[in-house]
Amino acid sequence: MKKTILTKVVSAVLCASMAMSFASCSAKAPKETDEEEETTLISKPENGGETSEETSETTAETTEATTEATTEATTEATTTATTAPKVNPYDRFIVDYANAMKDPSDTWYYGPDYEGDTVFPPEGTVGLYIFQNIEAFGYTLVDLDKDGTDELIIGGKRIYGDGTSSVDVTGVVVLTGEDEYKIVAAGWDRSTLTYTGGLMFVNSGSGGASLHIDTIYQYNNVTKQMDTVCELVTEYEGRDADGNMIVHYSLFEGDNYHYNASSAYESEDASCHDDEAMNKYNQMLEAANKDIESTSAIEWTKVPLN
Repeated sequence: MKKTILTKVVSAVLCASMAMSFASCSAKAPKETDEEEETTLISKPENGGETSEETSETTAETTEATTEATTEATTEATTTATTAPKVNPYDRFIVDYANAMKDPSDTWYYGPDYEGDTVFPPEGTVGLYIFQNIEAFGYTLVDLDKDGTDELIIGGKRIYGDGTSSVDVTGVVVLTGEDEYKIVAAGWDRSTLTYTGGLMFVNSGSGGASLHIDTIYQYNNVTKQMDTVCELVTEYEGRDADGNMIVHYSLFEGDNYHYNASSAYESEDASCHDDEAMNKYNQMLEAANKDIESTSAIEWTKVPLN
């Protein structure tokens, strides 16, 4: 009898503790049975459910299996996303431009869709200069306007003796459709086109023996072209009585300067001349260079031609 009472007490205690794991625990005390049956009742609740130990083990196994499956799926997805190669939408352009320089037949390159005399580029189309006898060229992809689509800059980094550097640009190419390209800026053999960060480009080049033109451009992603911010035209007008070179500066803001062999110094379209023109241009150039330090971090890809 004492043994039975002890068993009932233990059963009541266990029933109370198992209330945390089950919806309810029978309030009815188990009937008196032999020792083996009493032990069974202590191990299992009357509703036939699993014991707390068995439930914990089953839950742990299920959780472990679920965690392993989730981890495996997540790892596989992450690996796939990490290892998937980034598609370069300018591959066709880059390869074709490289082939044009390997076997040069013209001075200018207008894109992979224009071949010699069979297909002519639209009037006013900008062409890239075809360099001869060079071993390689470089390119980088930069999202100039931060719209999620990269633009192609062909060129490279130039380091000067004082440790400063600049990005010398052969050309700037943009996408106008799927696998469709437009060259929006290019240097020429007597000019230096540089990228100064953000949307800004600066070109400095010779227009002839007595003419020099410095131009500041800003890329316009709506029209897919370079807007002219200003042009500083430098003209050399011979020498004065003391043998000093006579130099005139003329500043044109916007797209107001159009070379027609006449003197820019006499043009009514100029904003100002001489010292005033030079000072104003330098102010505008400083604004165009405000992000130039960011260009030093650009990574370039080398395309060998041999």
